[in-house]
Amino acid sequence: MFMCDVFLRVVLVVFKRAHSVIAVALIVLLQTSVSLWAADTKSEATTSLQKFIGLALDYNSKNRANSKYLPPENITFLVKKYYYQIETQVEQLATAKEVRDHFQKSIEKSKEIFDSDEGGVSQADITKLKLGLSNTLNNIIDLEHGLQTGKLNLGRLINQELRDSNDIITTDPIPVDFPYTSFDSYLEAKNLTLQVKKIIGKADIASNGIDIKQSTKLTEENRLLLHKAYLGVESSKAKVVLGKKNRKITRALLVSEVANYDFGIGDSQELFEALIIYTRVFSGYLDSIYTLNVAVAELEKLTDVIHAGN
Repeated sequence: MFMCDVFLRVVLVVFKRAHSVIAVALIVLLQTSVSLWAADTKSEATTSLQKFIGLALDYNSKNRANSKYLPPENITFLVKKYYYQIETQVEQLATAKEVRDHFQKSIEKSKEIFDSDEGGVSQADITKLKLGLSNTLNNIIDLEHGLQTGKLNLGRLINQELRDSNDIITTDPIPVDFPYTSFDSYLEAKNLTLQVKKIIGKADIASNGIDIKQSTKLTEENRLLLHKAYLGVESSKAKVVLGKKNRKITRALLVSEVANYDFGIGDSQELFEALIIYTRVFSGYLDSIYTLNVAVAELEKLTDVIHAGN
């Protein structure tokens, strides 16, 4: 991500100065290369997730005679939840470190301008940049702590300690595929339409989640539980779409402001605002993907529990 932005910043300058068609071609070429790389990495990440699910189910099966045993659908859900958490926070941490580097460079550059008495930078401007850096460093601490906790939780499920970053293959968080256009189409795809009236029973809300007990007929309560879970997915999908648009806008703004400041034609206040906005919007976008992926996992878990009770 960072190397791509460095390239884009250079191209941006070339484009501004020469309005060259070559610059546009370079951008297209770069974006194509990045997309191909991301596709390959996504495949590896999917394999890694499935591997963890397999390891966790295998370890769980060995605990069938003790209190550590959990229903397989619960294990699958927990692995996904912690994996998505790690995947999200890895990317958020990389973003926070990138923003940290921008703040550090802009502080040094602002100090040089201030000390040279050239004007354009005040002590207040430098203070704002320092506060932005301090807040970013706090975010990094929180993200590193969350990442360590996620690894501990995932490691517990597979009975292994995850230390090195190479233990988990992740890529930029990507929304899981959810092709259903309506609640009824989801029920039909999961064979929960006509049959569901015979196999779904009363739902009990347990302290550790949702537990569907087998009965002979469908209740409105069960259908309501599924419908609420489905609506949660739909809401999360809408937020991801909006977040994706905002991410592209703020990314372009950041690249432009950083390039302007590096070449001495930018304003420190505008760079400060671009860094803050980018951090908030991009982190929020990653959170929305995490929320969507977990919502889909929760719906799948509920569906699996229903089928298991058949």
